[in-house]
Order: sequence, then structure tokens, then C-alpha cells
Amino acid sequence: MNAHEDVSQKGDASAAAGGFWDFKRVNAARSMTFFGLAALIGLGIAGFGLFTAKGTVTHAVPPENVALVNQRPILRTDFIAQAETELGKTFAETTTAERLKVLDEMIREELFVQRGLELDFPGTDPDTRTALVAAVEQQVVADVTTHQPTDAELQKYFDDNRGGYSTEGTMVLHNLVLPKASGPDAAATAKKAADALRAGTPVAEVTKTYGLHELVPEHSSPEQFYFAQQIHLGHDLYEQVVKLNDGEVSEPVAAQDGVHIVQMVKNTRPLPLTFERVRSQVLNDFIMSEKRRLEDADLRYLRDKADILIADDYRQPYEKQLEEGGFDTDKSAAKSAEKK
Repeated sequence: MNAHEDVSQKGDASAAAGGFWDFKRVNAARSMTFFGLAALIGLGIAGFGLFTAKGTVTHAVPPENVALVNQRPILRTDFIAQAETELGKTFAETTTAERLKVLDEMIREELFVQRGLELDFPGTDPDTRTALVAAVEQQVVADVTTHQPTDAELQKYFDDNRGGYSTEGTMVLHNLVLPKASGPDAAATAKKAADALRAGTPVAEVTKTYGLHELVPEHSSPEQFYFAQQIHLGHDLYEQVVKLNDGEVSEPVAAQDGVHIVQMVKNTRPLPLTFERVRSQVLNDFIMSEKRRLEDADLRYLRDKADILIADDYRQPYEKQLEEGGFDTDKSAAKSAEKK
């Protein structure tokens, strides 16, 4: 062995003897280990930035939001503020149905705002958002606004909706109630009172004999329109009363405040109006109907292509309300009437 080989072997042995934690000497295993750790840390930081960056798609609604529309949040604070402003009471006093209606209005607004932004409209402040929604709606119904319907179109609309064009019906009646505290025989007593009225016994005598009293709405005349009587009587009682002819008496109807009996004094039923008499109203209704149809179609299109996520505490009732006909008050009332 020559002198050069001897020095080389001693150097290799000396380097190996330094060990993994001897930082005064080079160690290949230590270098590769630290290099691998650095790479892993770098990948971790990059992954965290990638999955938390603005615009990242998520399928969970954060607690501070009530919904996400195409990943744009609807804040709970905004939702609560709008509900209180719109309904005129504290958020705790609002019902679930009222909250869902406000939520749908905010989602509808966000959909139209985003559509407006796609069309390059600015959407920065509340006034602009309101104007933006109006602008999109006007764009949707532009054809209806400029189109003048023919008499044939109006006549067909009138024929299809003839029930909505008539005079206002009125009623004069006696609404008698037997209080709930009258005991278990209240139903039987009310039946006797109804039979007495049918036999021609005066109202004053019947109320005195059977312990009834008449409910008279404050600040109202004896003769009232159908819609006013429906408010005073309630739906169930009104459905019976509206069918009565002059002088007839309803069957007893139980309510929260007692058992009601109604004697009809005069029932002036609505009379149908001719097309010529209500042509201007038919024209206005036709245009409004076409606007609603186009707006609903456009909204359905926007919903279908949008990614809308609702918070867990509102998702199921909101989706159920949509399936049952949406949040349009007139549609909901019509649907309820059809069921009954």
C-alpha cells in the first residue's frame, strides 16, 4: 500500500466516524434527510395555500354564512338585518316561513347581481345592486314591454281567467258565538240556537236564551265586502258562510274562541263583467302575467346553472318550499285554494 492510499482510507474512516449529528463534518445521510424534510414542508405550505386561496370551491357553508351562491357568501348578519328591516320585528320574532322567504329574496338578488356582473354592470353598493336586479329584469321582459297584444290574445286571457273579472260581493250577517267556557254541551246548545234561528226566532231572543253574543267588527259598516268578511270570520267559517242565501243559518263551527253560528241577512254575490268593460284591466293583467312568466323562466335557468348551497338549518325547508311552488304569495294562495 502506497502513502496516498493510506491517507485516503484514513480520511474516509475519519468522516464516517463523525456520525449523523456531527455538524462539523459532511454526512450524506443527514443531507438527504434534511433535503426530504424541506421538500415535504414546502409541499405542505403550497397545498395549504392552494386549498384556502380565495375562489376555492367548497361544498360546506361556513358558520358565518347562511348560503353560498356560486361560492359567493350571503352573510348571516346581512340576512338577519334584512329580515328585521323587511318584516318590521326582531329576528327572534320571525317565523321560519318568513325567514325562508327573505332568504329566497337574497338568493334571487344575488343571482341577478351575478348575472349583471357577467354583463359587465358594476355591483358594488346596495343601490347599485337594486338597480342591477331591475336592469336584468327589464332585459328579460323587454319583448313584453314593447309588444302590443292583439284583441284575440286579450280575449283568450279573459276567457281563461274569467273568474277574476267580476263585481265585489258583499254580505250583511250576524256572527254569533257561544264561548268555550260554556261546558261540554256547547255543541248541543249551539245546535239548538241554530235551529231556533232557522225557525224565525229573533236574534236578540236567541242570544239571551242560549248565552250567545254577537261579534261586531270595530269601525265597520254592517255591509262588508267578501274579502273583509273572510278576514273577520276566518277561512273555515267563511267557506260555510259564503254559500248561504239570504235568511239562512250556518251549521255550528268550532273555533278557538268558541262555537260560531252565522245568520245571513243579505248576500250580494259577485256578478261577472264583460270583456269590453274590463279591457284595460285585462291588458294590464296580461302584461303582468307575461312578465312573471318570463322572469320565472329566466330565474329557473339561472338556478339550474348556478351552484347554490344553503346552510343545514335552512336547506331542507327551503328546498321543500321550492318544490311546493316557490315563494310567490299569489301562487301559494292559489295552490292552497286548489287543495281545499
